[in-house]
Amino acid sequence: MSTFSYASVVDRIYARKSSELYENIAYLHHPSGVTVVVLRTPPESEVTEVDFGNTKKHGADRSTNLVSGKGKKGALILQTDSKLCTFRCKDGSEHVVRAGVRGSLVEGYIAIITYGAGVRDTEGMGDSLAPKRLVLRDE
Repeated sequence: MSTFSYASVVDRIYARKSSELYENIAYLHHPSGVTVVVLRTPPESEVTEVDFGNTKKHGADRSTNLVSGKGKKGALILQTDSKLCTFRCKDGSEHVVRAGVRGSLVEGYIAIITYGAGVRDTEGMGDSLAPKRLVLRDE
């Protein structure tokens, strides 16, 4: 009896890349040039709060940033050390997620917010996910 191992949908569509600068993030790179930032490992404790913060110069909230048009006008320009968000856990720890690559922030979304902070069960998670994700466009 032979067994088959198929690649997941994510692995078929995106190329997985790791960050050389930050150990807590990895990237999913699409052939169209879109890069999705993901955490390498889930936090050890339940997440209680996600803070998208404001940029120092413009005071723009990353969670409500709107982008329009073919050229993605209105996207926030990010450097490798740009902070995307900070999340706080139940045990009091605080984790900062940085971009790690240069690009434009097209959409900001953290899955933890939609299906409940700290929910560890993935069953039914796809039903409640909103259409937004954290997406960077290569420059």
